[in-house]
Amino acid sequence: MLTRKLRPMLSGELLRMWRDKLSRKLPHRSRHKPLRKLREGRSLLRRKFLLGFALLFSVAAFGFYGYMSHLLKQHTQAAILDEMKRLQLFVYDHIEYYLALNDVRPKTASGYPEELIRGLSLNGSVRTAYYDANGTFRAESVPMDGGYVLVQTKPSPVLLRSGEADLAAAARNQSIVSIHHDRESSMAVLTLPLYALDETAGFLRLTADYTGTFRRDAVVLQGLIGFSLVLWALLVALAWSFARRLTRPLSELAIAMRQFGEGQVSSLRIASSNNEIAVLTNSFEEMRAKLEEQMEALVSERNKVVALESNRRDFFRNVTHELKTPLTTISGYAQILQAPDFDDAEFRQNAASRIHRESGRLHRMMLDIIEHSRREFDADSRRNDVVLLEDSFGDAAEDLQLKAQRRGQRIRCRMEPLTVSGDSDELRKVWDNLLDNAIKYGKTGSVVEVGLFSDGTEAVLTLVNEIDPSHRFEADMAFEPFYRSGSASSKEQGSVGLGLAICKRIVELHRGSIVLQLHSSAVVLEVRLPLRTQIGNNSA
Repeated sequence: MLTRKLRPMLSGELLRMWRDKLSRKLPHRSRHKPLRKLREGRSLLRRKFLLGFALLFSVAAFGFYGYMSHLLKQHTQAAILDEMKRLQLFVYDHIEYYLALNDVRPKTASGYPEELIRGLSLNGSVRTAYYDANGTFRAESVPMDGGYVLVQTKPSPVLLRSGEADLAAAARNQSIVSIHHDRESSMAVLTLPLYALDETAGFLRLTADYTGTFRRDAVVLQGLIGFSLVLWALLVALAWSFARRLTRPLSELAIAMRQFGEGQVSSLRIASSNNEIAVLTNSFEEMRAKLEEQMEALVSERNKVVALESNRRDFFRNVTHELKTPLTTISGYAQILQAPDFDDAEFRQNAASRIHRESGRLHRMMLDIIEHSRREFDADSRRNDVVLLEDSFGDAAEDLQLKAQRRGQRIRCRMEPLTVSGDSDELRKVWDNLLDNAIKYGKTGSVVEVGLFSDGTEAVLTLVNEIDPSHRFEADMAFEPFYRSGSASSKEQGSVGLGLAICKRIVELHRGSIVLQLHSSAVVLEVRLPLRTQIGNNSA
């Protein structure tokens, strides 16, 4: 029904009918509203396009600025650390020379080595502060113009910012560099311990001015910001121009597609010299031409899904019915046996025997359900044995020969020595099930004819037997789980269970096929499996 509705919907005749109908009922809309929509759509696309470009360029500019700022900061800090290391070496040399000429010990902490800090400030051109062994500030020498050194008894503000932390690190025999910024200056402070005769004589803190260095970095970043703004404005202008050229045919294409969806046009007509838009237009035309085909494919897939869902519901309904029958029998006999006044010994024996049979039937049914589910979800777990079909099927026929004789039947085999690759135990289950069904549903006194021969690259195994007239079924439904035919005798006997469904799944996992055909009163089962030589060549 859905397919029949789709065909006129997509036909050009109906589209023309819609267009004429809309033209008669809405003349103003068909003439003016598409133009207004065209302008609105073009403006909206242009704004979105421009906004996207502007946002992209802004993110790129901010990212580039952040990266350059981080890079300059790392470079400046690395340069400061290198200079501080050289300053530290200079201080050690100067201290070694000073200690060789003077006595600086903790007991003289009431004073301070003025000549030492003066020499460091004069020769190193840095502010030098001395702290005693207890971390108390004593003096700071400041180099002045003209070769003078000013000694202060109060610490400068930069020394107060991180004095405790730096002195604590120096007390642990560490040299530490800290950088401090304020509105007007940028200072680097080197803090290191002062030793005399393996004893802590105090601490030195040397302050170097790097204001000029950081200001140069700021100037570079400001220039980078200006360059980024100019570049951003230029790119936005180019994007605006590009958006105007690009969005006009795109908006026309959008309007045309909307009109096509409303049934107002039968084909797309856009005058554009843009090659990319021409490709898009042609693609739209191809899409329109193939739409009916795709919709029919969707309908087909939908029908498959519906069929699968129907099969699933039938499977669970049949499983419920099959499980209910033995459970009802067991429950009925159990209720009779539990009656207070029941004393029929013969009936009790028959009931126990029937409960035992129904329990075994229920057990086998549950095993079949588990086996069927396992094969659905564990398809790749089988072995890859070398299976000689003549021996594998011959063993199954020999084991079931006695059961056939009890029903007055015989199994006669004519088989060639053929070899396949697969799971020998799984294939044996197939042979047992097929022979058991042939005996179970075969006519009393009939012969089950078994043939095995080669057909090119496949081994073909056939089972032919005469079926009992009371067991009639549809050949197409024989491999469905728990299939039951419509005949009265079949309803009384129950469904075919999961045996043939499991056989089909095993054969398919071995890349083979199984087919059942009805010829008058005879049933022909044909199983095809790839020969081992063919599988070996493919796997090699």
